[in-house]
Amino acid sequence: MAQEKKTRQANIELLRIVAMLMIIVLHYLDKGEILVPFTGELTAMQIVHRQIQIFCIVAVNLYVLISGYFLTESGFTIKKMVVLWAQVLFYAWGITVLFLISGGVNIGEMGIYDWIPILMPVTGNHYWFATIYLALFAVSPFLNVAIRNMGKSQHKAAIAVMVTIFSLWNTFLPFTIPVSDGEGMDLPWFVCLYLIAAYIRKYPECIRIRKWTGLLMYVSAAVLSVLLGLGLLWVDSYIGKLGGYAGNFFPYNSFFTLIGSVGLFVFFLQLKMKDGAVSKCIVALGAGTFGVFLIHEHLFMRNLWPKWFGVSQMADSPLLWLHMPATVLAIFFACALIDLVRQWIFKFIFQNKIANGFFRKFEGIEKRINGGEK
Repeated sequence: MAQEKKTRQANIELLRIVAMLMIIVLHYLDKGEILVPFTGELTAMQIVHRQIQIFCIVAVNLYVLISGYFLTESGFTIKKMVVLWAQVLFYAWGITVLFLISGGVNIGEMGIYDWIPILMPVTGNHYWFATIYLALFAVSPFLNVAIRNMGKSQHKAAIAVMVTIFSLWNTFLPFTIPVSDGEGMDLPWFVCLYLIAAYIRKYPECIRIRKWTGLLMYVSAAVLSVLLGLGLLWVDSYIGKLGGYAGNFFPYNSFFTLIGSVGLFVFFLQLKMKDGAVSKCIVALGAGTFGVFLIHEHLFMRNLWPKWFGVSQMADSPLLWLHMPATVLAIFFACALIDLVRQWIFKFIFQNKIANGFFRKFEGIEKRINGGEK
């Protein structure tokens, strides 16, 4: 049984790694100024760039699906919340200090509004994903109570309503609703993904998607998104007024992105991996993926590393196909190695008798928050 659990975790950690590599690719294309506006004047290479983006756009959804899949069973703890928050502070403050010491930042040019997201990276929206993810983690125990008390039909109905409001509406209608940002970069969309992951966890017998069918869903949804966007641009060239909607198929909460995300998630859930050195390495790397995000997406870093690697020069170069994977892997492994140091420091701080004794005092509160479960 222990071996089965480790194998399953290796599958999910591999998905975390793949998702983080996708996120770095997205930032490579965006911050490296490879992507251009999606208009009718796109070249063939620019369409390929956009297709790569859409293959990777599922990454954020995958992280939320993974979290929902496990949080529905593990429950909320104050220690987890503190450690997550501390990790964000560690990198937001630590990287800032390094830039100040090295002279990479001119303090005189920074105003108070520049310091707010650095000093308060979670509430100041330094990292939008971390802000919304921590908000999701905070409300997760209440979602779990609702999920436990829902019947299967109620759960499906809740998902149907959420998907209709926050995905179908934004994908197929020419305007957004005021309860959503229209891009899926908000708490309601994360809650929707959480409910979907919880349903997959609670009713695995109802998920009749085979492994390779899930992969086909992912590929098909990504290709179809771009084809539909190009189709709208083609129609727009004749009748006008539709070009602005061609990008509706690309956000995190696009219905096609959702289908692709669920398909790839199911694929990795069903992926069988043997226990051994490879699995252990994957699990170790997977533990550092959040740190990889926090490092390369720091306010001072996010536009700097693409310049270091000369990304913008690759837009029309055939070397892009070598440069992009090499850069993405270099960023991933460099940041993952740095996060190993952070993990060692946090182990020293949070995994000792004093820390364990302190957080044990909150077990009663946690039990009540989790609806009677630890």
